[in-house]
Amino acid sequence: MGSKIERARRILKPGDRLIVSIDVSSKSGLIGLLKKIGGRVTTVKLGLELIYSLGLDIVETVKSFGYKVMFDGKLMDIPNTVAKAASAIGKLDVEMITLHALGGKNMMAGAVKDLKIQETERLKRRPLLMGVTILTSLDDGDLEEMGFKSGFADTVPGLVKLAIAAGLDGIVCSPNEVGTIRKDFGEGFYIATPGIRLAGDGSGDQKRVNTPGQALLQGADFLVVGRSITGKADVSGAVNLYLEKIEDTMGTYNTIKGKARC
Repeated sequence: MGSKIERARRILKPGDRLIVSIDVSSKSGLIGLLKKIGGRVTTVKLGLELIYSLGLDIVETVKSFGYKVMFDGKLMDIPNTVAKAASAIGKLDVEMITLHALGGKNMMAGAVKDLKIQETERLKRRPLLMGVTILTSLDDGDLEEMGFKSGFADTVPGLVKLAIAAGLDGIVCSPNEVGTIRKDFGEGFYIATPGIRLAGDGSGDQKRVNTPGQALLQGADFLVVGRSITGKADVSGAVNLYLEKIEDTMGTYNTIKGKARC
């Protein structure tokens, strides 16, 4: 039958798989984008620019429009601090919380433990915890400058192993590592991929990017897309285009998976 996550994955619709990243600094800008997205996706990602500009009240604003929230806090500190921060965010009833896998196994495990306790006490499903591996704005040269002995191709799987051992629900990585991660670690956790671009889009400050089709075919669950949607003049049209590509790709993916099982 598979794990709980594997079962949940089977019913994901295109609108569940596309997470629109909103990075603005004004409430009017936020509301304008929420209206343009028009409820076509289930979840939007709130990044640091928005959180620090407008405060935590923006979570309720977003939820009032019917969206779930990926709270991209990228938590990283000593284990106790991160555990308490995750618990505080959990009380906002968000869908996902991100934290840096570079914070270590004990840090991640502490956040999982405190959120599970909170889930029991509040009788509400806890947020998914997603471990950020290596930012898509970094390449091997950047990692070398930072003192890493290996490039991202080796470093990312090592962080995934820690995140799984700590009990996280999923990880965040570039689309280019998804295939290797699925091959090495299986299907029992979610993968969210930023660094998604359509053919012809500029990469901006991202260095490890790929198309939505490639990410999904390799085994990604969620595509986190920001400027490739929110930077377009026709935001609604851009959302629709992504949803169409996701639907087409998942049809191909399911066909391939079906043949593999035969």
